[in-house]
Amino acid sequence: MLQLALRTLRFRTGSFMAAFAAMFFAALILMGCGGLIETGIRTAVTPGQLASADLVVAGNQEYFGTGQDPDEPAILPERVRIDADLQATIQALPGVQHVEAHIFDAPAPAGKIDALSVLATPGTDLAQLRELIDTVDPEAITLTGAERGQAEHGQAKASGSTVMALAGVFTAFALLVSIFGVSSMLALSITQRQRDLALLRAIGATPKQVRSLVFRETLLLALVAAALAVAPGQVLGQGMFGLLKNQGIAADSLVFHQGWIPTVCAMAVALIAALAGALSAGKRAADIKPTQALAESEGQNNGKTRLLVGAGVLAAGLAATIVTLSMAGPLMAATGAPAVLLLAVGFALISPVLAKVCTFVVQWPALALGGITGQLAVLNARGGGRMAAVMAPVILLTGVSTGLLYLQSTNDAADRQSFASTVVADAVVEGDKLSPEQVAQLNEIPGVFASPYVQSTGFIESPHKTSEGWTLVGVSAGGIQRVTAATGEIQNFEGQRVAIEEQHAAELGVQPGDHITLRLGDRTADEFEVAGLFTAPAGYNSLLLPADTLAEHTTRGITRALISAEGVSEQELMQRLNQWAAGQDLTVSGSEALLAEYDQQKHTANFALYIMVLMVAGYAAITVINTLASSMIVRRREFGVQRLAGATRKQVLQMVSIEGGIVALCATAIGTLAAGLIVVPVSVERLGSVLPAGSPWLYLALVAFTVVLTMGSMLIPAVRVTRGRPAEAALSV
Repeated sequence: MLQLALRTLRFRTGSFMAAFAAMFFAALILMGCGGLIETGIRTAVTPGQLASADLVVAGNQEYFGTGQDPDEPAILPERVRIDADLQATIQALPGVQHVEAHIFDAPAPAGKIDALSVLATPGTDLAQLRELIDTVDPEAITLTGAERGQAEHGQAKASGSTVMALAGVFTAFALLVSIFGVSSMLALSITQRQRDLALLRAIGATPKQVRSLVFRETLLLALVAAALAVAPGQVLGQGMFGLLKNQGIAADSLVFHQGWIPTVCAMAVALIAALAGALSAGKRAADIKPTQALAESEGQNNGKTRLLVGAGVLAAGLAATIVTLSMAGPLMAATGAPAVLLLAVGFALISPVLAKVCTFVVQWPALALGGITGQLAVLNARGGGRMAAVMAPVILLTGVSTGLLYLQSTNDAADRQSFASTVVADAVVEGDKLSPEQVAQLNEIPGVFASPYVQSTGFIESPHKTSEGWTLVGVSAGGIQRVTAATGEIQNFEGQRVAIEEQHAAELGVQPGDHITLRLGDRTADEFEVAGLFTAPAGYNSLLLPADTLAEHTTRGITRALISAEGVSEQELMQRLNQWAAGQDLTVSGSEALLAEYDQQKHTANFALYIMVLMVAGYAAITVINTLASSMIVRRREFGVQRLAGATRKQVLQMVSIEGGIVALCATAIGTLAAGLIVVPVSVERLGSVLPAGSPWLYLALVAFTVVLTMGSMLIPAVRVTRGRPAEAALSV
């Protein structure tokens, strides 16, 4: 069977090129994503001041909450510092030659430092020394090699975690789409060779031998495709990483790494996907009875297994949609994107049934516009099998692109509305450092109320320890009602006190006077008394703390003051603030600066989604081109027979054009339906509108692109295969 497989590949090169392309691009995408995952796991940062150190001791930025995956800890947002006393303790350890203290983010609290560089005595076993240092302070972490730079660049750890999370999402989406694309392409390739496989069964080949032939053909193709994808896969990974750096998602200090592990894993996954597709696609040809094989070689099989799998995937997509609608606010995006993909894949899998329904609906316009050629196009489409094969990737392309983009734009619009409802300040004063004296001076300006404003992230460890982080907002007592969305009078708001929204307090089971334990952003755990409760708009998941208390546990301290106008116009307020800030290293801006900052953060976060959409849609587009072009090339004999029967070349191409129109119209409509099943309910839930947020021109552009891609992928190959003599084409295999 190996010799036969090699000869099949040699003499039917064209039949396998499309399948090879699907495997190659699948492996390419998976290898690129694998490089990003390794980069996130390593979080390698080139050390600067710490380059000469053998070991570096720094604060541990990772935090594990209850029920949290031990492989995915939360990353604390502030610089986690260590005790300065550790320097003397580590210096006294055996094997330590010199220890030096470092402060990278000044100023540091008294008795605290950012890191210690350790120089070992020659001949010391660094692994043993590292274990010894780890026992000194369980809250610290010892770094070696490329990890040492993490101590200098505090944002690197969080950045690496973000890159790894995004790469995981990219990989999951790419994997599902790749498996579907490879399986579909192999199924079409094997269907086109049904006559050959039927002949093998008729002359005595066993089902096992036919399956072995298909398996070995695919294995040879997949091995070559995966091997050729190694080098460009690294280039793709570096390119994606560069884009993430340019958008500020990945820190500039982070170094890209792609070793042999992600490469081997990507090759293995690509091979498994290809072989799984080959086995499922070849099952029908292998199991058919010899007497039926030749009789059914020209027919099409809808595949009960495919329909059952499609129904299951569609049910999973609908379940994910229901779960999405049950979630609150921004959390909808967590299951919304998988729901889009599941719905699109589900509809693509049941396309054999949908193809017949769609053809029945659009047959009258096709007959009216095309006459005899239109009738032939409708008859070809009614078969279902061929129509479904070419519709499936178009459905996937339309459904995934439309669904992901409009789901994101709808969630963004709702999130922005929610954020805007929490912005009640009239102006913002910012600088590298705002002293209490400067805030006091601001409050002395007539018509001005100023509150220091600090933001961080923390975790509640008592009464209920969870892995979910809370936004911590630091303001003054008077600023609670003047510069935040909170409503309620909070007494004695100073020191170790916290204010909690009423509904959250009920969930936690606390009342004013009770105590909670907070793990702050710099890893410090403190007990806070509940000073009072407040009301706020839905989705306001913030705890309010005194600004000076929270600032002590942040890296930068107080850098911003929010201003509320007291009986003065906006123009007069800005004039007075600018006069006061003149000559100081401060920036004065209106409240729109907060919205602009929010929009910039959203744009940066959404850039990762655009990469994912581009990657998934790009692969789907390649699959569309492969599938449609391949389906046209193998119809050379059919076109030749039609021309010998009296049809002109123009009529044949007109028939193909009508078929392309049917495919584009039906597949686009089904893809839009798949996207609408999740986008419309989310839009109604979050915006109160059936129409999602986002420009309609985006949808029209996607539809136009799909139609042009579909028509071009069918007509260009059809023009080429109808150039020769009809008699030669009719005798082709």
